[in-house]
Amino acid sequence: MHDIHILLRNAPGELASMASLLGQNGIGLEGGGVFTTDAQAHAHFLVEDGIRAREVLETAGFPVVSVSTPLIRKLRQKRPGELGEIATTLASHGISILVQYSDHANRLILLTDDDKVAATVTEKWTVNRD
Repeated sequence: MHDIHILLRNAPGELASMASLLGQNGIGLEGGGVFTTDAQAHAHFLVEDGIRAREVLETAGFPVVSVSTPLIRKLRQKRPGELGEIATTLASHGISILVQYSDHANRLILLTDDDKVAATVTEKWTVNRD
């Protein structure tokens, strides 16, 4: 899985155009969101094939900032406070969360400023745990 960071104009239909383009090219969005500031929107979406998604979007004129491999973790949905725990764990190791969202399987998607250490210190929240 890949996180793709796309810049969109803050204009009606911009997200619709981007999402439709990806769908027409067989690229599904597995989670993500759009965050708007002034005239620009930052979209982060989880996709299977980030390289192909980048090619499709850039060919159509959508600026792609980055394609990254995110840290994917699973929080227990019925246990309040787990996001706080994982954020506190990362902060205690001097790691900043740059992007955080959930996917369609209720998994936590993270981009940090040190994914290698973040992966180690958040091991107890790994996706495949029992």
